[in-house]
Amino acid sequence: MVLPDTGKEIGTLIALLGMVLFLFPMGGLLLQTRYFGVLAEEIPERKSATGIGWWIATILGIAIPPLTYFKAMHVTDAPFSASALLPQNITTGVVTWALVNTGIFLVLFTIWHFAFNKKAGGTCESYGVAWKGKPDWAKIGKSFLLAFAVVFGAYILLALSDFLFKTDFRFYVMAVKLLSPLQARIALVYAIPLLAFFLMSGVLLNGQLRLARKDGRDVSLGTAMLVNVVQMILGFIILLVVQYIPLYAGGTLANAAEPLFTIVAYQYLPLLTIAALVSTFFFRKTGRVYVGAFLNAMLIAWIIVAGTAIHFPF
Repeated sequence: MVLPDTGKEIGTLIALLGMVLFLFPMGGLLLQTRYFGVLAEEIPERKSATGIGWWIATILGIAIPPLTYFKAMHVTDAPFSASALLPQNITTGVVTWALVNTGIFLVLFTIWHFAFNKKAGGTCESYGVAWKGKPDWAKIGKSFLLAFAVVFGAYILLALSDFLFKTDFRFYVMAVKLLSPLQARIALVYAIPLLAFFLMSGVLLNGQLRLARKDGRDVSLGTAMLVNVVQMILGFIILLVVQYIPLYAGGTLANAAEPLFTIVAYQYLPLLTIAALVSTFFFRKTGRVYVGAFLNAMLIAWIIVAGTAIHFPF
C-alpha cells in the first residue's frame, strides 16, 4: 500500500522530472523558428585535451569543487552578514563557491591553453565562445532571449501546477517553487555571478574536456551528456560518502562541524546534473556555450533563491 505522503512525493518528483525534460524540446523547437534559427550552428572543430592531459583536467575538475566547498560556504560568517544586495546567506555561500571555482578553473584553463592547446590550434571558437575569432553580440543577445523563453516556459508550468493542484515541483531537499516579487529581484542579482560559473563550466565540459570516439568524431549526445554529468557531480558524491560513512558506522559526520552544509550539498547533485545536461545539449544544438550558460544561471538562481531563507530585514 502506498501511503498518501509517499504518493505525493512520487507525484511531485514526476512533475519535477517533467519540468527538467521540458527544457530540451522547448529549446529545440525555438531553435527551429526563423528568429532563433540563426543560433542553430554546427559545433566547432574539436580542439580538446587528450590522453593524460584529459585525465589530469578531469581529476582536477572532480576534486577542486568539493575541496573548496565548506570554506566557501562560510563566507557569510561573522563579521560578514546578509545585506540588501546579498540577503540570503546560503545563496551567497553557493555563489562564492561558484566564483572561487570559476577563478581557479579560469587560471588552470588559461595555462593549459597557452602552454599546450594553442599550438594544437585551440581558439576561442573551438571552445564555443566566439564566431570567427570574435564575439557576435547579436547572437549572444538572442542566446539570452532563447534561454529566458525556455525558463519562462518552465515557470509557467510551475504556475499552472500551483494554480490547478496547489503543488510545486520537488523531491526530498530539492524543490522548485514560485518566486515572490522580492525573490525575483534577489534572483537577478545572484544570477550574474552564476553566469560566470556556467560560462566557465560550459567551456570546460564542451571545450577542454570534449570527448571523441576512436575514429576522431564526437561521441554521441547521450554519451556526452552522461560523461559531463559524472564530471560535474562525482566530487560531491564522494564528499557525501566520506561525510556519512563514519556516521553510519556509529560515529559522527567526518567533518562534524558541517551538518547544515552537508545537507545543502545534497542539492548540488540534482542542480549540477541539470546544469551539465543543459550545457551539453545546447552546445550540441548551437555550437556555442551561451544558451546553456544563460539558461543555467537563470534556472539555478530561481531554484536556489525561491527555496532559501532571506536573512536581511527588508
